[in-house]
Amino acid sequence: MSNSQKMDRIETPDPARKAYIRRDDERRVARPGDDDPVQGVDRRRTRPDIDTLPVPSAQLNMNAVRFGLQAIDMVAVLAIIAFGVWQGYVGTNEQTIVAPIAAAMLGSGIFIFMMMFGRAYLFKPTEKTKTHLKTVLVAGLAALGVWLATALILRPDSFLPDTLARSGLAALAALFVLHMIYTHQLQRLHVKGRLAPTVVMLGATESARRIIEENAKTKELNIVAIFDERLARAPLDIHGVPVVGKIGDLIQWEGLPYVNRIVVTLPSAAAARKKDFIEKVRLLPNRIAYVSDAFENLDHVKQRLSEIAEVSMNDVTGSPKSGMHTALKRLTDILIGSVALALLAVPLLIVALIIKLDSPGPIIFRQPRHGFNNRVFNVLKFRTMRTDQCDVKAERQTEADDPRITRIGRFIRKTSIDELPQLLNVIRGEMSLVGPRPHAVGMKTSGRDSMELVEEYAHRHKVKPGMTGWAQINGSRGPLHSGGDVQRRVQLDVEYIERANVFWDLVIMAKTIPVMLSDRNTIR
Repeated sequence: MSNSQKMDRIETPDPARKAYIRRDDERRVARPGDDDPVQGVDRRRTRPDIDTLPVPSAQLNMNAVRFGLQAIDMVAVLAIIAFGVWQGYVGTNEQTIVAPIAAAMLGSGIFIFMMMFGRAYLFKPTEKTKTHLKTVLVAGLAALGVWLATALILRPDSFLPDTLARSGLAALAALFVLHMIYTHQLQRLHVKGRLAPTVVMLGATESARRIIEENAKTKELNIVAIFDERLARAPLDIHGVPVVGKIGDLIQWEGLPYVNRIVVTLPSAAAARKKDFIEKVRLLPNRIAYVSDAFENLDHVKQRLSEIAEVSMNDVTGSPKSGMHTALKRLTDILIGSVALALLAVPLLIVALIIKLDSPGPIIFRQPRHGFNNRVFNVLKFRTMRTDQCDVKAERQTEADDPRITRIGRFIRKTSIDELPQLLNVIRGEMSLVGPRPHAVGMKTSGRDSMELVEEYAHRHKVKPGMTGWAQINGSRGPLHSGGDVQRRVQLDVEYIERANVFWDLVIMAKTIPVMLSDRNTIR
């Protein structure tokens, strides 16, 4: 089954379960074919306007946060055990550093494994600090016991129980302190809503009601709104979550780029409507889930609700990358981006001075472009066009011998030096070093919006845009003058997204400069 045919299933109750709606002070029992309308509200109230919905804030990737905290723990345990064991071996017959390093690697691995096995990295929003630290203590003591037993079995001739025990207890103490800090900071972020995935629901149904009720207890999701095509029959809200409009309103909502997951809550009894809902949203870059009717009791709804926003989604949204991938990619962006910016600081200042002397106007050109999830950000470039002819909306793409381009602009565009200020976009987290190139908001190709020419165009926004990418090293650089050009660019971008990993990013970066220098035909 292809990625475009798969979707994860989040199970929901029997659609035949009775539900009630209020209609002008009358109550009636809903039939299964009514798509499970939920217990309603007085229709004499006014339906909330979508424009009154606050735009959600950008969320942190909780999987990446977990991986980052695991990495910090591993480094801390590794350093503490290595130092402690090395100190213990001083004055013994074995003066080499091999034993301390081996002991530290084994110990850190066992400690982190036991912490993961003990579920010490879940960091649930409702988990109390005392409960979490108890989990850390139990997992740490278990790890210490396993480590000592393993060391005794592997190296009985050089086993130093006092040294290993002291080092292990020091490592456990460090983990205890670190996790006190983690829980305090993460609880603050949870209160601010930075860690709960933002979710909207399609369908004011019984399934939606039950998920919202359970989420009120766990607070693992930030459910901001419900959309339904049958507004005349839908309640005004479900337990405080407003039913604000139809799917068309969702697509036009300015907060959509900050939605982490769209959940279709219609039961299988409404198969035609469910298919219609999915067809309307499947081309969005947001991840999509839908519910199924496989189980009927509330206990199953009490599974970790964060699975709605963390479980792998295929369909149009593609499988999300692991927390390890996200964290490593961000770390790579920061390290390489910072080093590159430091090394190129003087040349960039020289280029900036030449631009200022060459023509009047600002040195840096800022242009609104689409980024991750269609979020708009200002991309930074060295200005290469005359100030009075800069095309911020990209309504006219660059042509050969374009009169708008300045003398120095022609050279720095040909060599792509104009793109180097985007290292700041990378360090700020708006872009990545490798990814689909960001296109200008409202960019036109052959007089039409580029996004209208290819159905899967929005798929390229499932990841952060990049300074270079798979498309660029495969000949798709520069302006797009036809629908075929757009189709090829999108095809290569989607191919990158499906195969992306950090090693491949390094390969693409290594190939970028040779490809760029050998390219004599691309118009920029």
